[in-house]
Amino acid sequence: MLFHPMIEFDSLVSSPGKLPSLPALRAFEAAARLGSGARAAQELFVTPGAISHQIKALEIQLGYPLFVREGRRLALTPEGKRLATCLNRLLVGVGQELAEIKREHERPRLTLTALPSFSARWLTPRLGRFIQSHPEVELWVQPSTTLEKLGGPSGIDLAIRMGRGNWPGLHAEHFFDEDFLVVASPHLPGGLPSDPSELAGRNLLRSAGEPWRPWFKRAGLDWLEPNQGLIFTDSGLMVQAVVEGQGIGLARRALIQNDLAAGRLVQLFKLTLPSDWSYWLVTASPSPHRLVLQMFIDWLKTEIVPVTENES
Repeated sequence: MLFHPMIEFDSLVSSPGKLPSLPALRAFEAAARLGSGARAAQELFVTPGAISHQIKALEIQLGYPLFVREGRRLALTPEGKRLATCLNRLLVGVGQELAEIKREHERPRLTLTALPSFSARWLTPRLGRFIQSHPEVELWVQPSTTLEKLGGPSGIDLAIRMGRGNWPGLHAEHFFDEDFLVVASPHLPGGLPSDPSELAGRNLLRSAGEPWRPWFKRAGLDWLEPNQGLIFTDSGLMVQAVVEGQGIGLARRALIQNDLAAGRLVQLFKLTLPSDWSYWLVTASPSPHRLVLQMFIDWLKTEIVPVTENES
């Protein structure tokens, strides 16, 4: 017998205990569902006598009847109905899982959600590399500012969220930490300030929920929060405004890495502000994941650029 080297068998910790013959359980479930031993035999490609024998052996092993005869028809006993309901639910689940595995092998599909700003400025520029390496994958990205439900009817496999990793009922794996940088276009009208004190009177762009004052305090400036100018509800739009030279921005590092590397933005000061929140990879349950999901998570981790300079 061959075992897939990626499977962690010790994660399957629950033993099913001592079970009756699985062919007997399968024969009983078919007969109960179809209401006929003959029809069950036809479905399972065996003789009616074999179905009758399997069910009789199962009743002897269990120590109670599963069917009672009512005139010309068989009816389930209370115990039989209970067992038939349980078996049907489990077998349907197995069938659905097998169909899903087959579909995954034929055309693996993955759905993820993230903040619109993160999706646009960090994730999307990188996704081409993943698709180039895995052209067979159908990847759906759903930007959202709300905490979308994972798994189940939503069909969302993965969420990249900002927070502290404490979402009840979900599995959260730390992705990377975040900090804020003061950035501007290299062609900023009026020139680039060389000292934090030179920010006075400049057009400071803001994102809702990401105030300047903590950075001012860290820089030794006893300044109030700016109360005029542009405020963006989406951090990605604020970054775009900074790229276009509309002002100076306090931006999350993840949103500006590509712009810094391309020279569209410059970091004005070495001083940074650590964020209270980190990025997390959130799934409905812990691993083992579906192959395509685990493959995508592993790829995401290779895209993290280590921060080598983060002065405080």
